[in-house]
Amino acid sequence: MSVGGAQGGFRGRRSLAGWLQAYDAAEPAFARALAERAGLPADDPRPKVQAAMFNAALRAAVEHYAWQTADTNPDRETAQRELVATLRSALTVTGEGIG
Repeated sequence: MSVGGAQGGFRGRRSLAGWLQAYDAAEPAFARALAERAGLPADDPRPKVQAAMFNAALRAAVEHYAWQTADTNPDRETAQRELVATLRSALTVTGEGIG
């Protein structure tokens, strides 16, 4: 799956636009869930910042994985294992914050 290239997943601007819109739409839902979980009001900026960090980590991880595997054809189990490892790594970086 390639994010922007001619090979693999996204083939053209419409697909890439849909990909980006999905991430954009997910962020407010993440913020609401984080606010609720922390018992914070909906207008508190902290869950919004956390949601943006979480969303950016997911996007960067999936795009990184897509570019790294664009010219490969791993079996489903290997692909799933590698994607999960990439996502965990990205979320670990998010959890560490900005040093």
